[in-house]
Amino acid sequence: MPTLHLLTGAPGAGKSTLIAHLAAYPFAAVDFDELIDPVSELLGMDVRSSSASRVWPGYNRLWVEITTLLLRAGEPVLVMCPLTPDEWKHATAGAEGVPEAVWGRLDCDDADRRARLAARGWDAPQIESALADAAELRGAVEREFTTSGRSAAGTAADLAAWVGSPRSISP
Repeated sequence: MPTLHLLTGAPGAGKSTLIAHLAAYPFAAVDFDELIDPVSELLGMDVRSSSASRVWPGYNRLWVEITTLLLRAGEPVLVMCPLTPDEWKHATAGAEGVPEAVWGRLDCDDADRRARLAARGWDAPQIESALADAAELRGAVEREFTTSGRSAAGTAADLAAWVGSPRSISP
C-alpha cells in the first residue's frame, strides 16, 4: 500500500502556494482548498464560512474518498488540509482502503501569517482565529515544515524528500 502523507496547516501557512511547486514531483499532491469554490457553488453556500460548519464533516469525507482513489494508483499521496489528526480519524471512520497517515505540519511565523492574511483582506478576528488554529496544530503535529524565510520551491523540495520522491528537483 502506498504511503499517505497528510500535511496540516492553518490559514496563511502556504498550502495553496505550494501546490503549483509540488506538481513537478512524481506523486499526487492535493489541497483541500482546491474544491472549496466548486463545492460552495454546488451547495449554494460558502464552505469557508462558519455558517457552513454543518457541511464540514461531509467535505472532509469527500476528501477521504478522493484520497482513497488517488492511493489506488500505487504511488505516494500528499494531502494538504487544515485538519488535526483527530479530525482526519473521524472523517475516515468506516472508510475502506485508507492507510494510516504520516503527519507533518506546514507553518510560518505568526507575523508572516498576519501579513499574509491581511493581504487577503482578512479582518482582525479572522486573523486571530487563524493564529489560534496554528497554535492548536503546533500542539497536535510535531513534524514541521516552515515557509517563513524560505522559497516555495525550497519548501516543496523538502516535502518531496519527506514524501519519498524518487526524483530530485533543485529549488
